[in-house]
Amino acid sequence: MVRQRSKNSVVIDHQHYSLSFNTERLVPNWVSWQLTQEEASTITVKRRNKFLPDPMIGEAYRVEDSDYSGELKHTSIHLSRGHMAPFADMRFDSTAADECFLLTNICPQSATLNAGDWGTLETVCREKWAMKDSCIYIVCGPIFRSKEGKKIGKRHKVAVPDAFFKVVLSLKKGEEKAIGFVFENNNDKQPYDKAVHTVDEIERITGFDFFDWLPNRTERALEKRADISQWER
Repeated sequence: MVRQRSKNSVVIDHQHYSLSFNTERLVPNWVSWQLTQEEASTITVKRRNKFLPDPMIGEAYRVEDSDYSGELKHTSIHLSRGHMAPFADMRFDSTAADECFLLTNICPQSATLNAGDWGTLETVCREKWAMKDSCIYIVCGPIFRSKEGKKIGKRHKVAVPDAFFKVVLSLKKGEEKAIGFVFENNNDKQPYDKAVHTVDEIERITGFDFFDWLPNRTERALEKRADISQWER
């Protein structure tokens, strides 16, 4: 879980991930899940691109697929329905796969970023880090730098993020580590190894306290350091 001091937020615990949904911006504040080696290596569900309203959020805030349809092309960058918890992390189970297409797990995201550098980091988390360390913990979500910004939507007005963050934690014995990343929501090239931040830095940007369930001493030690070489070796 993530400790937060944000108004207009509802925490939802789905079976395979948790999220905090912002009822003003109509996107998640953060989405959090655990990815094990077994889950990362299991494929039992085919992708179904069926985006649905989340029945666990109040009807007034229940974003619909029509709020995205026909709206994405009218922006300065081509936007897509960007998963926070990606389908490829959830294809081990039909319930998990269905949950990840709920619109509380979606943000308007640059299609180039979604299919490119953001997607590359998702693959690295799943195919390298979760496999190597047996289990990783991931939290990601949007970054907004001002109250005013682009919105899309027909019935509901969905805020378009300025950027996105991701923080990753491994508690593999003797190799404990944490790292963060920030990607601008645009079409620029953004290799993940150039987007590295400490978890502390991302906490300052977002106002959230990640991995607050760790012992304080461990949390402080891990969150102040971001060394990509620890993850890549």
